[in-house]
Amino acid sequence: MKIRMTVDQSGTRNGHPWPARGTVIDLPDEEALGYVRGAMAVPVAEHRRAETAVPTAAAVELRAEHGPEPEPPAPVKRGPGRPRKNGGTNGT
Repeated sequence: MKIRMTVDQSGTRNGHPWPARGTVIDLPDEEALGYVRGAMAVPVAEHRRAETAVPTAAAVELRAEHGPEPEPPAPVKRGPGRPRKNGGTNGT
């Protein structure tokens, strides 16, 4: 399991120094899960899909049928409000 170290670990593992914080390391699943549970590492996704900002054809067609989205209403402007019963002081 691949994990990303979130802490600097002192000492060695199998005769090699631990990788620096932020480095990805591949460890046996049980050992890696121990570091994740101890908040010393986070799991790294094995396969990531690229995200795209391109809308689907169905979304484009739907927008074309209904026209552009309406703009949100402007915020309502309100005055200062009613005067307080005690004249606006805190009563002291």
